Amino acid sequence: MTELEARGRTLKSWQTRIVAMGWMIYAAYYFGRVNLSVAIPQIREDMLLSAQQVGLMGSGFFLAYACGQLFSGYLGDRLSPRRLIFGGVLLSGLMNILFASTGVWELMLVAWTVNGVFQSTGWAPVIKLLSDWHRPEQRRTVAGIFATSYVAGNAVTWTLAGWLIVAMNWRAAFWVPALMMGACALVWLLLVRDRPEEVGFRELESAPSGHGGISSHRIPNVLDGLSRFWPLALAAVTGGFILYSLIIWLPSYFVEGLALGSGTAASLSAALPIAGIFGTMTVSWLIATRYAGREIRFAVGVYSCASALLALFPFVSSSVSGSLFLLILSGSILYGASTIITAIMPMLLSRNNETSTIAGFVDFAFNVGAGLAGVGIGALLDRYSWTAFFYALAGVGALTALLLLSFFFWEKRGKPAVKAAVAEPEPNR
Repeated sequence: MTELEARGRTLKSWQTRIVAMGWMIYAAYYFGRVNLSVAIPQIREDMLLSAQQVGLMGSGFFLAYACGQLFSGYLGDRLSPRRLIFGGVLLSGLMNILFASTGVWELMLVAWTVNGVFQSTGWAPVIKLLSDWHRPEQRRTVAGIFATSYVAGNAVTWTLAGWLIVAMNWRAAFWVPALMMGACALVWLLLVRDRPEEVGFRELESAPSGHGGISSHRIPNVLDGLSRFWPLALAAVTGGFILYSLIIWLPSYFVEGLALGSGTAASLSAALPIAGIFGTMTVSWLIATRYAGREIRFAVGVYSCASALLALFPFVSSSVSGSLFLLILSGSILYGASTIITAIMPMLLSRNNETSTIAGFVDFAFNVGAGLAGVGIGALLDRYSWTAFFYALAGVGALTALLLLSFFFWEKRGKPAVKAAVAEPEPNR
């Protein structure tokens, strides 16, 4: 084996480690994020809270998370992503402990909102680190693998939190995950480095390649992106609203709508992110093999299918098996579609020193929608029924497809920034 071959194998080993650690640490963020969803019925019963009050917790979290994405995206391009993520995971775990240790709703609201700020230190800096460790032609595959992390983290957290609530109480669903987050943060700090140069490799090329990638037009900053990519930003808002409406309120639907126990509801709800793992992997494979350069058009069809499935929920509302079947299909589609908007597009749009900023901007828009899902759906449920909940989500799904379609036609009119984002791949040379 030549020295060049040996260094190539060593680089590949490091790249595998970076992907594995990025996957692990972002899944760990979810230990201290979606545990609230499973605990909502018990928190409401214990503290006599309305759905709107609990919804305010979710909205406070996601709006703080969305705003934090802009700062974390900016900082991720200028500070050490490794250290930024380490601090964010530890402080998020601390907020989980504080949230579960107080019995005052106002203090819980503040703690969960601040938790959103620390949770925002994950997505954009990890995307930045993965991009710095991989060449452009590797990034579609890497983005697809990494995107399964939050889906798996969601499933594990719901299952674990449901078991802890049944075995102990709802507060344990925040204390135990916080300790797990601390352990993951230490592993991350010890095993990860920010860039290949830190361990003796040359800097990898960062300009997008010709095959199936985004062309080398100037990449916008946050404000420029808002004006140039407004249909995509709005689609991210509505896409976030749909997915997180299900994440926040699905366990409550099984408890209140289908009269199931908390443990059973948590286990059934975990089917959503588990299905999302397969949906994310399938969408990523299709993007990498058949729809490279046509990501937006593919996403239009995916959200149209999700809207139709959500509209069918009220017709099977009395059946646990029927609800679960539609849930699995909807989860796989929605998680896969979200991957296109929040992971694949930012990595393909990346250029020197701007990957984290772009990922932060897109995730900001996505989580504005998530924030609206908390209080908006809470208010809807206080006044109407679960049937209205699913019809509302179906309508927002159709709106998301229309916004993405407008992004496609914006490209047809010749807008250069958008044309770069949905261009057909060039042939191999």
